[in-house]
Amino acid sequence: MAAIDSLLRVMSLRGAEAMIISTGQVPTLRRGGAAEPMAMPPIDPLMVRGFIDELAVGPARDALEERGSLEVTCAVGADHFAIAIERTTQGYRLLVRPTRAPRPSPTGAPPATAAPATTSPPAVPTAARPTAARPTPPSPPPPAAPAPVVAPRAPIEDGPAAASTAAFDALIEHAGARQASDLLLTAGLAPRVRIDGELVELDERAPTDADLAAWVAAHGGAAATAELEGDGATDFAFTVGELRLRAHAFHHERGLALALRLLRTAVPTVTSLGLPEDLTSLISARAGLVLIAGPTGAGKSTTLVALVGHLNRTRARHVITLEDPIEFLHAPDRALIHQREIGRHATSFAAGLRAALRESPDVLVVGELRDPETIAIALTAAETGHLVLGTVHAAGAGGAIERLIDAYPAHQQRQARSQLAAVLRAVVTQHLVPTRSGGRAVAVERVPTTAAVAALIRNDELQMLATHVQTGRDAGMIPLERSLARLVRSGVVELAVARAAAADLDYFDRAVRAG
Repeated sequence: MAAIDSLLRVMSLRGAEAMIISTGQVPTLRRGGAAEPMAMPPIDPLMVRGFIDELAVGPARDALEERGSLEVTCAVGADHFAIAIERTTQGYRLLVRPTRAPRPSPTGAPPATAAPATTSPPAVPTAARPTAARPTPPSPPPPAAPAPVVAPRAPIEDGPAAASTAAFDALIEHAGARQASDLLLTAGLAPRVRIDGELVELDERAPTDADLAAWVAAHGGAAATAELEGDGATDFAFTVGELRLRAHAFHHERGLALALRLLRTAVPTVTSLGLPEDLTSLISARAGLVLIAGPTGAGKSTTLVALVGHLNRTRARHVITLEDPIEFLHAPDRALIHQREIGRHATSFAAGLRAALRESPDVLVVGELRDPETIAIALTAAETGHLVLGTVHAAGAGGAIERLIDAYPAHQQRQARSQLAAVLRAVVTQHLVPTRSGGRAVAVERVPTTAAVAALIRNDELQMLATHVQTGRDAGMIPLERSLARLVRSGVVELAVARAAAADLDYFDRAVRAG
């Protein structure tokens, strides 16, 4: 019962005396006699029906359909709950109360259960009342072995803000005000933010496991909590004020942790990101593959967003994006944009990309090209008349190309090189480097696929690519070292910082001196 288990865990963590779940309404907790709506969307009829399907099976479902009400019990770990289900005009209403774990009978027989009434409605459920699991059996059940005594679970430390999403939101807004790119939360440790690539500890109260679990439930919903408990990690996105966040929650040796990437809700432009303005020419192609490469945290996804935003403002195209998760929301303009999130709208990048080919797209945006199936479908899509934009984790154009080729088995790599040489339009690699005044500046390597570059790809001679990039200014080539030298000459970046990011120091030094 993964779906309802997540809500029951939140109820236990927050020490609630009861929880009410009604179709079409936000679940409500009762704590200290007061009703507290949970910070999550209303429960839709399909999810409530899923709860019912898990709780009432076999004869119990028949009893619910006949009488319109039912009482059941269930356990999540060491916590036990009594759940009264009632059919209403809007759907269903579930009243959940915590109970003690059942004790084994002295004779070894299982605890007795009351048979459901068949001629009159049941009394109002209470936590102490035994549950009717099925109609009156024709004969008593045979003796069974004593049920094991479940040891009580150690209570999780609960701070004053364990149930307060307001405190969590205030922490996010504080991180945003400090222009942090990330907020890292670990149970028992002070929060940390990443500013200009460096971690800074905040003078704030350390969150508890209960805090983090409640915040995941509040902003990720029951599905995120269920995935976290089942898989040990979960991804989701949400908005706080003017900030949109990409979140990853995960269990680790000391408990629970939450990594948040802070985004802005306004779609950025190429100029606002400090990228060359002519980068927008990459989306003028009718078909082909454009790769955005760079190390983790270099802003590859944000660059994709800026390119899609420019396309949205300037061209009437049908764009389908596959994201994990959705970060920026594109408002309709000249383009028709359908944004799909992996896990919610598609099971994987490959499945989403395969489906997108049947959805009459002009442009396909793939959050990350990382597995052989996704790469193969992306190349086929580019080959069959679609413009495909995707990101790759690589330090340069050569590494990005090799990463795609290496995804194929050895006996297919020659064909893959030929296919990639035919469809690749450009590789843009970006690095973020600290500036003198604080913040980070972007350094770009741009490699359009000329006839010479395509030949290098087909002939497996990528070791010569760097020379072509350095000597191909007339073809639109921009070496990373030249971009770094420009930042040094303009006084934005320290010489030592730029040299640390350069791949070819001799060429970088010549570019700095050339002016």
